[in-house]
Amino acid sequence: MPKFNAFCCILVLVLVMPAQAGAAASAGRTPNHVLLIFSGQRDVPAERLIEDGLRKAFEASDESPSIRLSASYLDMFERYDPDMARIDAERLRRRLAVKGMPDLVITMAAAAARFVADYRDIFPPNVKIAAIGPEVATRPLQGPLTQTFTINPEVVETIRLARGILPDTRRVLVIAGNGEADRHLLAAARSELAGMADDLRIEYLTDFKRGELLDQVSTLPTGTILLMVSATRDVSGRPLLPPVAFADAVARRASVPMFCVFESLVIDSACLGGVVILGPTMGREIGKRAYRMLRSEGPFEPVVALSGRPLLKGSAMERWNLPEEDVAEGVEVIDSKPNIYRRYRSAIWIALGVIGAQGISIVALVLALRNSSRHRNRVRELQKRWAFALESAGHGVWDWDIAGGQHFFSRGWRDMIGQRSQGSGDRRHCRDLLIHLEDKPDVDARLAEAIEQRVDQYQTEHRMLHSDGRMLWVLERGRVVERADDGRPLRLVATLEDVTARRTAAEQIEYLATHDALTGLPNRTLLADRIERAISRARRQGHKVAVIFLDLDHFKQINDTLGHHIGDLLLVAVAGRLMPHLREADTVSRQGGDEFVVLLPELAEAGDAARVCDKLMCELADPVQFDGHELRISASMGVALFPDDGNDRETLLQKADVALYRVKDSGRRGYRFFSADMNTELNDLIGLDTRLSTALAAGRMQLWYQPQYDLASGELCGVEALMRWIEADGESIPPGRFIPVAEQFGQIHELGEFALRTACAEARRWQTDFNRAIPVAVNLSAVQFRRPGLTAMLEGILAETGLPPFLLILEITESVIMEDERQTQQTLRALANAGARLAIDDFGTGYSSLAYLKRFPVHHLKIDRAFVKDLGRDPDDEVIVRTIIQLGHSLGLQIVAEGVETPEQSRILLRHGCDLAQGFLYGRPEPAAVFRRRLAEPQRHDT
Repeated sequence: MPKFNAFCCILVLVLVMPAQAGAAASAGRTPNHVLLIFSGQRDVPAERLIEDGLRKAFEASDESPSIRLSASYLDMFERYDPDMARIDAERLRRRLAVKGMPDLVITMAAAAARFVADYRDIFPPNVKIAAIGPEVATRPLQGPLTQTFTINPEVVETIRLARGILPDTRRVLVIAGNGEADRHLLAAARSELAGMADDLRIEYLTDFKRGELLDQVSTLPTGTILLMVSATRDVSGRPLLPPVAFADAVARRASVPMFCVFESLVIDSACLGGVVILGPTMGREIGKRAYRMLRSEGPFEPVVALSGRPLLKGSAMERWNLPEEDVAEGVEVIDSKPNIYRRYRSAIWIALGVIGAQGISIVALVLALRNSSRHRNRVRELQKRWAFALESAGHGVWDWDIAGGQHFFSRGWRDMIGQRSQGSGDRRHCRDLLIHLEDKPDVDARLAEAIEQRVDQYQTEHRMLHSDGRMLWVLERGRVVERADDGRPLRLVATLEDVTARRTAAEQIEYLATHDALTGLPNRTLLADRIERAISRARRQGHKVAVIFLDLDHFKQINDTLGHHIGDLLLVAVAGRLMPHLREADTVSRQGGDEFVVLLPELAEAGDAARVCDKLMCELADPVQFDGHELRISASMGVALFPDDGNDRETLLQKADVALYRVKDSGRRGYRFFSADMNTELNDLIGLDTRLSTALAAGRMQLWYQPQYDLASGELCGVEALMRWIEADGESIPPGRFIPVAEQFGQIHELGEFALRTACAEARRWQTDFNRAIPVAVNLSAVQFRRPGLTAMLEGILAETGLPPFLLILEITESVIMEDERQTQQTLRALANAGARLAIDDFGTGYSSLAYLKRFPVHHLKIDRAFVKDLGRDPDDEVIVRTIIQLGHSLGLQIVAEGVETPEQSRILLRHGCDLAQGFLYGRPEPAAVFRRRLAEPQRHDT
């Protein structure tokens, strides 16, 4: 009998205690914070795969619950931007003040290393740093608590791998683009490959355009392989994005196999393979080493060189008829189709091991059972507990003997909540007392459902009190494992899992989705929910609700003159000033740009809202000081009340917006409540918007065309498309009336798409019918320009109509290009890359300068008619026009004068070198049919 008891105890200890020991080791420990800082963006495959590998490495550690990971992306892979770094540093400083300082910082590439070096004061002195990148880039970070992981493309090893499966290889074509990173990697590759030139012919493909390269690789002879090092830009500087898609296109068009040195390219393209770096495997390797750094006090080895792993792709091997049997030992083949044994070899051996272990266990149990039949029930109970312990490895377990009133709590369960007591007994009250009072009724109800057989399994997520005073979120799952013949429950077994980290992460994700990233204020989504709730309460209680639309006066000038980083700091300062004057129930939300909305629920009268507006006006009147600048700001505010001005969220926001613009029209710096006369104006606007929608559907919107003439030759050389609205009864609605309404109510996108499609189709017909390539100019509004998907829509229309892209000119105003320099550059370059030409309309009336325009891919400047009108009468206007023409030509821009009405104006413009002119002197806007007659009977227009 004693032998049997000893055997059972040993079996339980061997199978259950390791999991409990691991849980005990991490319980109660303050989570270590690991901060990942990447130079690029999350959607860059190499960075994403490295991050995945790092996270999996930490998750695989035996202490993963005590490690908290967070990531920050700088979007500076190609160039380090000190101004953006400064803003990112401030955001990170605020974020760490809330979330806690990191114990370990992992940097990826040169920009991230420089960022940490420049802003080392953000982090505590004893922070450990793991730097991934070239040693020269991470040198400023070197110290006793820093370890650098150097990574170099394995070009020589990749070629050796290629020759191992393609022994007839005699020629290698190395592909590298013209981006800055491409050139650095190519230089390193040339140095390494110099020693292989004796028995291999190595050539380099660098100065290529995308289409030319695809044609070139499609006709290569056998005995040749391609090796792609890195390609992000072609010879013209045009992005080859995304890199994975470009690599896939090259590999699929190539007549010979292509090899790559980055794991993301091998995984996601038709590349055959390579000795690869920067993927999930390397991320896991770095993660393991970083984990050891986290658990060590240092100092650390300064530099650790990491090597790639040999990798081949099974689907590509099948394409090139390469048998997997010829692959050398140690080379991993992914995406393969092996035979049954090779595919399931590991599973077969594991199954055999499990069967053997089960056989041994069964024999041992049978031998033990032979000693005494009196212990059979005890063994059965042990088997059930053993099986459940295996199923619930890593969790706390509690076992309730319902019939006997006894409770058993495992060591893992006690460690999870910080209890030290041992043993079992009638201690269910201990668990009950630890459950949060708000959660206990639901927990008891769900437990009762399982006991009464209304559900098969009991499961609940609730809060429990830890012995150190913390409140944990736990997931409790269990089931009745034994019942009497009459169905009465005899035994229930349940597990307890600490899900605090998951709940915290979910709350953080929800916070990011409902709050502005710059100021931390609620965003549009959260504001909409709070307005709906406030209106619902006000209906029940008879209160008023105020919605205040607040806009900073002249904020754009601050952005343009002092820079976006000063503008961002000003927005943060304004947000901080608004909050102290509001109640806990009130809400301040940032809508974007310099627009804020203040929600005041539960008001007794309109005067309450007026008093809040007065306080906010006084608070914002004090100057703001930072970075050596003293800024005086003011705000304009529009107020709408529930139920006086509207019964729903959209109406209140709309009417507050109307009141705001009435303040702006009256000189800014003040506030106004929505009133009846504004309601009349709003109804008129809504009525016009409804008519516009009907007119667009009925085909009453037309494009008229105004010709543009070459001043030197007198030839027709262009045309501007202008929108016209003509009702069935002949009434003409002027553009100055309906375009602002379309922008305000959102129909400008449909109008803009109609204008682009119609103008492109008409210009294509002119090219076909008259054999004349006439460029057509189409205006883009600021609202259209800011909308995502503009470039994709344009490319679709050009493909649909067949118009050569260079015959389309897109006109935008100065105010558009000055709104957000960074975003504007990206959008303009995308439009230019699509082939369209760009023009600045009404130039000279805004804030931009020609020197500023050097950064944008602009082709034309249109001199505003205000400067042309008085040519010949006002010498100042002639000086302005001459200056614009001279400076524009110095930048290689074509100059177009608008509003030319007299021959004298035309002669002055020609004398100063203006290229093109349009206006009533040359022709008024005319319908497409009339303009076709002008093309059919071409006439010169001599100046």
